[in-house]
Amino acid sequence: MHLETLVQQHYDHMSTSDHMIWQYISHHRDECRVMSLHQLADACQVSHTSVLRFIQMLGMDGFSEFKVFLKWEERQKSVMDSYTVEQNCFNLNRTISMIEREDCSALFAAMDRAERIYAYGSGSVQKAAARMLKNYLIVEGRLVDVIEGREERQMALHIMHPGDVAFLYSVSGNNPQMNDYATQMKERGMVLVAICQDGANTLAKICDFRLPFYTQKFEIGRHAIPYHSSAGMFAVSEVLALKYAVYRAR
Repeated sequence: MHLETLVQQHYDHMSTSDHMIWQYISHHRDECRVMSLHQLADACQVSHTSVLRFIQMLGMDGFSEFKVFLKWEERQKSVMDSYTVEQNCFNLNRTISMIEREDCSALFAAMDRAERIYAYGSGSVQKAAARMLKNYLIVEGRLVDVIEGREERQMALHIMHPGDVAFLYSVSGNNPQMNDYATQMKERGMVLVAICQDGANTLAKICDFRLPFYTQKFEIGRHAIPYHSSAGMFAVSEVLALKYAVYRAR
């Protein structure tokens, strides 16, 4: 597992100091491999206890294990060629074609009946896609409440009504936190829309509607970071919003 993966898993719980530490580490990996704990803390402009808390949040016992982790990452090599680009573009084109052909009339009718519409993403990229949907639907006069953090998730549950619509963004569709939240919303009579990768997954089974996108795992960069293309969820959001505008115009 790579640092990016660990950070993504704990993103919702990261403090301002955590973000400062991660921003420095992600751009200065080579320097961090030879730094002491206090040198890293000074470079991040935080205390050394903040650095230790960040490392422990990622599931490591201490600074020594963190240094070993960085050295292990350095030994991983990435293999990329033109096929990576070709396959990613192919998946994106398949996604656009699929959402273009999708009959969304039942979903759009549910959106028109809903008192409120929500959007929630299980990670930073997913949240960006949720905010993108919000910006598109504003044009149609529909306000979307984008749910951001843990406290906001619980607050939103108390004001949700049966028939409200929630768009749920997840790459794998198997994020336990996302699926637990989806189950709680389902119990409140919400209409749920899963925007996640194509194929069998838990989130798609929970939700009333599913708008899948095609993706594939790659290893990119000289650190061979595992990466699932998430461009498809942005394409789904954009085409869906345009189709909704056509639906409303009719």
